[in-house]
Amino acid sequence: MPALRQPILSLLGHVDHGKTTLLDRIAGSVRAANEPGGITQHIGALEVPHATIERLCEGILPTDQFNVPGLLFVDTPGHRSFETLRRRGGALADLAVLVIDARDGVMPQTKESIQILRHEKTPFAVAMTKIDLLSGWRKPTGPVRMQAHLQRLGAEYMRVLDERVYAIAEELNELGFSADRYDRVSDFTHNVGICPVSSKSGVGIAELLALLVGLAQRFLPADLAVVQSSGEATILERSDQKGVGPVASIIVYRGRLKVGDEIMLTGRAGALTTRVRGLYRPDAVSKKGAKGARLTSVESVEAAAGLYLAAPGVEEALPGGLLKVVHNAAEAEVVRAELDKEAHPVSEFAETGVGICADTLGALEALAFECREASIPIHDANVGPVNRPSVLRMATVRDPTHRAILAFAVPVLPEAQPEGGDDQVKILKGDVMYRILEEYEAWRDATAKELEVRRRLETVHPAKFEVLPGFIFRSSKPAIVGIKVLAGQLRPGTRVMHDDGTEVGLLKALQKEGDSVAHAEAGDELAASIDGAVVGRNLAEGDRLYVVIPESAARLFRTASLSDAERRVLDEVIRIRRASQPFWGQ
Repeated sequence: MPALRQPILSLLGHVDHGKTTLLDRIAGSVRAANEPGGITQHIGALEVPHATIERLCEGILPTDQFNVPGLLFVDTPGHRSFETLRRRGGALADLAVLVIDARDGVMPQTKESIQILRHEKTPFAVAMTKIDLLSGWRKPTGPVRMQAHLQRLGAEYMRVLDERVYAIAEELNELGFSADRYDRVSDFTHNVGICPVSSKSGVGIAELLALLVGLAQRFLPADLAVVQSSGEATILERSDQKGVGPVASIIVYRGRLKVGDEIMLTGRAGALTTRVRGLYRPDAVSKKGAKGARLTSVESVEAAAGLYLAAPGVEEALPGGLLKVVHNAAEAEVVRAELDKEAHPVSEFAETGVGICADTLGALEALAFECREASIPIHDANVGPVNRPSVLRMATVRDPTHRAILAFAVPVLPEAQPEGGDDQVKILKGDVMYRILEEYEAWRDATAKELEVRRRLETVHPAKFEVLPGFIFRSSKPAIVGIKVLAGQLRPGTRVMHDDGTEVGLLKALQKEGDSVAHAEAGDELAASIDGAVVGRNLAEGDRLYVVIPESAARLFRTASLSDAERRVLDEVIRIRRASQPFWGQ
């Protein structure tokens, strides 16, 4: 078999189903082994070397069938983690672990993750987590193999566990994937393996790693074959490291990268050409999140690997962007075109739409995809925090229900919306995309409803008028009569009713001395056109009519600033309505 590189793996699944806990447990196993080059979680990647897997999976994974040099987990917790990081030609990961809570089963984000896996045609296994929370579980007294511990738990626990496995398998089947517990699967080309795991106790971790190694070697030998080519990498994030300065955290997914290489990477202002000044690996046994970790300088690195890269101008690197070694001007032009295309994942912008911000290019692309699926137009898109220019751009959007910024995994800078500012831009932020979209849709619908109420309030106002005797100019289609406004402000476009609640018709227009007017005040005498009214049938000289006020508007008017006369008219309308609806307007 040809030499293989480490497969790159990503964890997907519903929020709170245990992705981070699972990865932390695997990291703990690597730290316990004290393997050189083992853990590099500082840069968002966890390397599980061959020696650690061999030790953990002793008796499960035959040594003569174990050819990959290890596993590289990309630590991208959260929704759309798989698509957040890209490489040329598709998603960064070669394999995926779909994490499903044994108790909850398939949830909304699980379904979305499956859609991604199907779209990317990515092999995956299911880690059925939190089996230690099922009825009948007992904590193991020491390191044990899963099968041995399940036997100790007895038949009742096995029955409960199998129920959950079969329930999840049935849900996956409904989504188009045949699945079963991993040790019952004979053909992984047609069936997804479900591996029960207790991240808290470590039961099932070895079996999961063995399953992933087996899948990588079975399905990905061509993809994992070591390629002698120029290095290509994905940029995770930018940071400053003590003693080194500005660096980019990168995942090298193809070829070889070495100090001195001329590289081109995705920058904020476009493709950036620079040269590798240094490559660094964090201390192999440092705990996740440790400050001041010791860095080891390396001259070169082969895919797949995670490390820090130092280069002039690297602080301008765009998270989620790409990096490629270039050798000449002609090659640089080709790569520049590729990077420029990758740097603009949103290709279509609407004249009126929302603004979107995300922490990486891939996340921005994923958020744009979700917006398109939800028929939400996009007016503005940026990688990075929500800033003042973004807010100012969105404040000019014509449709008030689009004056919003959806911010995924990014902060809102203090100057974006200064305290006391009157910006009418809603900022919705979070680390779960579907929740951001749900919050936006709820805000949009509430805003649209409020705008409709305001529009109606601009037309509907408490008012009362009298049909003047001797001033019938037209009896119907529409009726045109002389009126006198008794109280309130009368506006065209409102419906009118008798004092028993019977509607007469729509007040279409008002005219005074031959000119149309937008409204009439108490005491005004003028001509009114009423569509639906028929003099002698539902309208007569001397009738006193009221403007029809919707119940929602009546509630708002109760706290609005009205004159005493308008308040009396409103009270009269409420009394008329409550004659047939006792709680109307409450």
